[in-house]
Amino acid sequence: MRVPTELEPLVDQGVVDEVVRPLMSGKEAQVFVVRSRGETLIAKLYKASENRSFKHRSQYVEGRKVRNSRDQRAMERKSRYGKEQVEQAWRSAEVDTLYRLRAAGVRVPEPRDFVDGVLVMEMVVDEHGRPAPRLADVNLHPTEAQDLLRQLLSEIARMLCAGVIHGDLSDFNILLAADGPVIIDFPQAVDASGNPHAKRLLIRDVDNVVGFLSRWLPHLRGKAYGQQMWDLWTRNALDPEAELDGRFRPQRAPDRKEKSRSLMEELDALTQKSKDRAERLGVAARPARAPKFVVEEPAAPSPPPAEASSGDKKKRKRRRKKKPTGEVETAPVVEAAAEDDDAVFDDLDALLSTD
Repeated sequence: MRVPTELEPLVDQGVVDEVVRPLMSGKEAQVFVVRSRGETLIAKLYKASENRSFKHRSQYVEGRKVRNSRDQRAMERKSRYGKEQVEQAWRSAEVDTLYRLRAAGVRVPEPRDFVDGVLVMEMVVDEHGRPAPRLADVNLHPTEAQDLLRQLLSEIARMLCAGVIHGDLSDFNILLAADGPVIIDFPQAVDASGNPHAKRLLIRDVDNVVGFLSRWLPHLRGKAYGQQMWDLWTRNALDPEAELDGRFRPQRAPDRKEKSRSLMEELDALTQKSKDRAERLGVAARPARAPKFVVEEPAAPSPPPAEASSGDKKKRKRRRKKKPTGEVETAPVVEAAAEDDDAVFDDLDALLSTD
């Protein structure tokens, strides 16, 4: 067949010996069967951005970083050069992700070469050596569907443990190889910890797979495998080998009654703590002070004082100078108790002012 223009450099460099035939065309790339060094492989040609039908690409590239700081700044400014780098990063994202997932033990095709934006990789085959069918193109027995569910949930969990979320997983990009399912198509893969849409994309991926298999397994409807998987991952408790049951109940935030009950219990504990301290020090506990947020009724204005005579002024002056009798210095232990009580009442005020 006629060699596509994008594959001519690979033929000239000896990376590809022969272009056998086109295999399929998707919304973001064309796939060809090629021969290279006596082996049948797949060559994936990415379409130009104006010819791709992939929607909402911006949510997938959030959180992606490149090593060159100049390129990163240009990509963030969306300059002409930056847009070229964004396009290049989109094309190279798949090969980078494949190497990362292969190292983590995820069942994905093995990449062989990446030349001039063309990805050459292993061809996934069935038991007869032909290109493996997509999950969307097969009819399953309930037993086969149950086994596929277990394997695919394990692969998705293993990807998540490696920090990768597919982002566009469905029955159309899962191939049924002779030895089990293989996941393909990763240009839109997102970083689990760096992308703000990671949780939503993971749940959507899992729901797509579970929803397709529910044709043969009706009991899967309503299961929350994606939420359960994300919750385990955020708590660092996700094990790809463990079997998930799809049961997940989100933690409910306490309502106002529960908050009030908890606050009253803390207040009672602090009050009892003050009483115990007072008994231990041998002093009487002071009565509780009014909370700071309580608004007291304003007192009635007092009448203006009558004009005092000069004799009354002299008597008051003598009384102020006279030292009161019977004054007793406060014992240190009593002063310490008062200071401790002040600390307790400050804690009470802080609690009462908290919502």
